[in-house]
Amino acid sequence: MTEQEEFQQATLVQKINIIDKVIEDKIRDYLVKDNGDMELINVVEKNGLILVYVEFQGACVSCESAGGTHKSAENILQRMLSEDIRLLTI
Repeated sequence: MTEQEEFQQATLVQKINIIDKVIEDKIRDYLVKDNGDMELINVVEKNGLILVYVEFQGACVSCESAGGTHKSAENILQRMLSEDIRLLTI
């Protein structure tokens, strides 16, 4: 079973843990190198989508490249886990 198939079969709590691990392993290091960070706030399954709510922190809050960072993080989550993921910032 692929990682994407396992993700689709997972419970919501398991999905939250998987998403948090991907953020930790594949995204956070890049943000921290530029004095920023991202905190996972919530995950909601709604209308066939997986809404991932995050908060950018540190330098990411005022960075001109935050939109690109947002899209890159969303692309990583979609590519690794599910095309149905939408990353939302609060």
